Amino acid sequence: MNSKVFELNKLLSGLEDQGGYFIDFISTRAIQAGIIRLHPGEKDTQEPHSVDEVYYVIEGNGIIKLDGKDHQISQGTCIFVPAKADHSFHGNKQDLVIFYTLGSRS
Repeated sequence: MNSKVFELNKLLSGLEDQGGYFIDFISTRAIQAGIIRLHPGEKDTQEPHSVDEVYYVIEGNGIIKLDGKDHQISQGTCIFVPAKADHSFHGNKQDLVIFYTLGSRS
């Protein structure tokens, strides 16, 4: 993949066009990155991943459940989720927009 610059508004527009709640915009052998937008009341259907993951809350607030325990999150929160950990976002009363990146799957 060549160098590239991504704009959040364009990514969110593409997300809306595809009708989902997340979009991967980088996917290489070494890294995967994307955006999640969870509307109020929308269910986060993620399952544990086989690699470590980092989330960064771009806008909104809510809760992330990590291994059965709820943690409040808001704009600016950074979250590390180790491989195979149960996790999901919920409890947001407005759109929750989150950047995520996953490490190598090798």
